[in-house]
Amino acid sequence: MSTAVTHRPPEDTRQPAMVGEPPAVRRLLVGTAVAFLGLFLLLPLVVVFTLAFEKGVGAYFAALVHPDTLKAIRLTLLGALVAVPVGTVFGIAASWAIAKFDFVGKHLL
Repeated sequence: MSTAVTHRPPEDTRQPAMVGEPPAVRRLLVGTAVAFLGLFLLLPLVVVFTLAFEKGVGAYFAALVHPDTLKAIRLTLLGALVAVPVGTVFGIAASWAIAKFDFVGKHLL
């Protein structure tokens, strides 16, 4: 017995027509986003590292092992250890409540 092989027509692999902003507007939006990241993320990082290494790498590492610095690092890690699980639990609960229930002001969220 032979088995018949059915062939499907090839799927349409053409890209859908782009619907949206013209290329100039997209370039402007992308440029604005890159400028924003550069101004508010990269520039402060460059300033922080420039000031941190102003007196050399040795001074930086000496300040890094100072007792006050170590206490600050421990306090930051403890705060993160508490804040991340609490934020996760409340975030999941809030997102579930927003998705599941209807209430006044839901459209603002």
